[in-house]
Amino acid sequence: HALHACPRRYPSAPLPPPMAKSRGQPKLLSASDGGKMNAAERKRLSRYSRGDGNSSKGVTKPGLKRSIKRGEAKIGAAERKAAQAEVLQPSEAGFLEAEGPLERTCRVRQSQLAAMVDEQTAAKAYEVQLPDLGPYRVAFTANGRRLLLGGRKGHVAVARWEGGFHVLSELQLRETVRDLTFLRDHTMFAVAQHKNLYIYDASGTELHCLRSHRPDVQRLAYLKYHWLLATVGSTGQLRYLDVSTGENVSDIRTRLGECDCMRASPYNAVVHLGHTNGTVTLWTPNMHEPVAKLLCHKGAVADLAIDRAGRYLATSGRDGTLKAWAG
Repeated sequence: HALHACPRRYPSAPLPPPMAKSRGQPKLLSASDGGKMNAAERKRLSRYSRGDGNSSKGVTKPGLKRSIKRGEAKIGAAERKAAQAEVLQPSEAGFLEAEGPLERTCRVRQSQLAAMVDEQTAAKAYEVQLPDLGPYRVAFTANGRRLLLGGRKGHVAVARWEGGFHVLSELQLRETVRDLTFLRDHTMFAVAQHKNLYIYDASGTELHCLRSHRPDVQRLAYLKYHWLLATVGSTGQLRYLDVSTGENVSDIRTRLGECDCMRASPYNAVVHLGHTNGTVTLWTPNMHEPVAKLLCHKGAVADLAIDRAGRYLATSGRDGTLKAWAG
């Protein structure tokens, strides 16, 4: 007799639940057991929402339709994972809140803050009194672990403040110190002294004396991604020095007189100069004219500050005003 092969029948396995077609309501932890999201989970998910998804309805090309669906599924999964991981965050960021309309947070002292926080945070608070050789200029390394102090009367110190304030090296230059900054890292720093610009190592040994930056360098700024040291002095000349080769890259005459206010943008390294006539100019080493010029104050510009994203500029003037500018 002829044998006929018959296919064997196996019990069918349960099919996986269908995937959601949109990322409007991706499921969270409570939905994994078959339940619905509660109000707290929906609120948590809404904080990570990326807006309405793209609809594949009406798309005729099969490849494009699959690409849209896959993209929406990935975005929905990312939103769900971000909402689920929120419970792993220990706490929200701390901030100061005034108790009434008459209280000002600027009047809160460091000693009061240390008494309100936990013991581990309070141990990081310290006080250094330097009453004799100031006023002081301060600079930090890029990672914030080293501190460079420079007193007007010649006192220079390199300190580490991890686990407390520790002075690593200290020297007395016996000359006026106008400004100072770290270079590539904590192993080298530049000091604008009475006549010349000097470069020292971490132990305080003099490495270079740059007489080409005369006279009277007032302010320093180091562009860490370009390895350029920008200086400006009493004549209003802006100079760029390549610290890797020791050569002057650019020498720009601002034609705006003495300048003692300079700040480099942490976003694009554009140098901002504040002048005595109340204007702020923006400079790059490849242009001998300012890329932008702002009339900010009726008097001289006292100081500048730029946020990390490069979008906002804060200026303070001798006229007693503080202004914020959006780029």
